[in-house]
Amino acid sequence: MSNFTAFVKVSSENKANVIASSLERMSPSPLGVGILEIEGDEGSWELAAFFSKKPNSLEIKILEVVHEIEFVISKIANKDWISHVQRDLKPVRAGRFLVYGNHYRDTVPLNLSGLRIEAAMAFGTGHHATTVGCLLALEQLKKNNYFFWNIADIGCGTGVLAMAAASVYNARVLACDTDEVAVETARYNFQVNGFNSKIFLVKSNGFNNLSILNRGPFDLIFANILANPLCRLAPNMAKYTKKNGIIILSGILNVQVTRVERYYYENGFLRLFLKRLDQWTTIVMYRK
Repeated sequence: MSNFTAFVKVSSENKANVIASSLERMSPSPLGVGILEIEGDEGSWELAAFFSKKPNSLEIKILEVVHEIEFVISKIANKDWISHVQRDLKPVRAGRFLVYGNHYRDTVPLNLSGLRIEAAMAFGTGHHATTVGCLLALEQLKKNNYFFWNIADIGCGTGVLAMAAASVYNARVLACDTDEVAVETARYNFQVNGFNSKIFLVKSNGFNNLSILNRGPFDLIFANILANPLCRLAPNMAKYTKKNGIIILSGILNVQVTRVERYYYENGFLRLFLKRLDQWTTIVMYRK
């Protein structure tokens, strides 16, 4: 038995939402529909639908004509992709940290801080340059004798950054994500790594949660998301970062660094250092 995906690129978020709504009313209906802003391609959005049966070709054609778009329909094997990917993901080392999956739990050297990650559908297996950049930034701060007592991971995904911070600092650590799957994935990862009592986890879109507001301001904040939401987050980041507090920003393409930094300069932050890996940059700044 096979599954099917339908992908299309559109010119605005509103158009993507309208098409997504139409897809959800199709027969057979998709198991899920998602939209995502395409990073590095301002104003463009990608829409993806996942079907357990071949989508209705007539309904797809009507959507293409009405919205002047062209879907890419793909047939994919019905298999446990999560388990398949987890088996193929090799451990990743970033300074003192080793991020690994369950299949490699017996191979972690004693001299490293092992962080076991079961990614499921959440972002943050440790294999992406944005996550590695954050871990290397944390490693450098630790080596440079920075100490933190109140830490937040905004948009935590699997929770790997919150766990890394909790493993090297005796601090209050908070993690949040707007996605329910990410929150549950992080909760499981905290449990299997023994961080349940050290990390406070909430579902929240940015700082929009009373529990987060009550725990601020923070002296270290991670935000490994994307450039556009990072820019929108700058005023609140300033509001909830202590004076001389540190922020680690990632999910930023090299060509986007100047724009992101400008937003944070305007909100009272100065650059401490950068970490560049491939086409991605992690920015470390402090609040004046």
